[in-house]
Amino acid sequence: MLAYPIDEAVELLTEKLRAAEASFANCEEDLEFLREQITTLEVATARVYNWDVVQKRKEKEGKGEDGEGSKTGPGG
Repeated sequence: MLAYPIDEAVELLTEKLRAAEASFANCEEDLEFLREQITTLEVATARVYNWDVVQKRKEKEGKGEDGEGSKTGPGG
């Protein structure tokens, strides 16, 4: 274990505190950025899901119309 004079120890700890506070601020900025990205990803995923639901409905309606047309066609 190292021993420092009081003045030197205070100076060292003050520098370490400044570095830790700067690192903490960077972490908070990164966290905020990631939160925004998560929100963007969730919105994009919801849009793709909704688009897929609409496509499946269109496909289902298209098949339903084709099926009805063949049942009521000529001779039927």
